[in-house]
This record gives sequence, C-alpha cells and structure tokens, in this order.
Amino acid sequence: MNITAIDADNRIQLPADWAEALGLRDQVTLERTANGILIRPCTRFTWDEILATKLTIGSAPPDPNEDELELTGDDFLF
Repeated sequence: MNITAIDADNRIQLPADWAEALGLRDQVTLERTANGILIRPCTRFTWDEILATKLTIGSAPPDPNEDELELTGDDFLF
C-alpha cells in the first residue's frame, strides 16, 4: 500500500517504479469502479486503425423522425 496526496487540481502522483512496471506513460485510462479508480495504460491507435472502423455511408439505421428534418444550403457546405 502507498499513500499519496491529492493536490488542489485533483492530481495524484504515482510512485515512479509502479508507473514504469505497469507501462504507464503519457496518457492513462481511468475507470470508476465500486472499489475505487482503476488506472490502465492508454491504448494507442494509428490513424489507419481509427479510419478502418469508420461508418460507411448508408450503414446507419434510418432516423425515425426523418420527415421532420430541416435541411438548408448550409448543410451541404464542405
């Protein structure tokens, strides 16, 4: 067990040997659990991985309120 302070900006500092052993660098993911906060290494993604999971045109389900949509010329600007 290790006790650490929470500063005025709600930051904590992890022991350096813990961060190194767990591979924690740059960014981490935080998960709030019933027992406290779980800190994990942040998964890095390449742009190819991000773009590989993008939605294809027409793959989303239709909007149930499609008849109520209002389109203007501004909606078609790129």
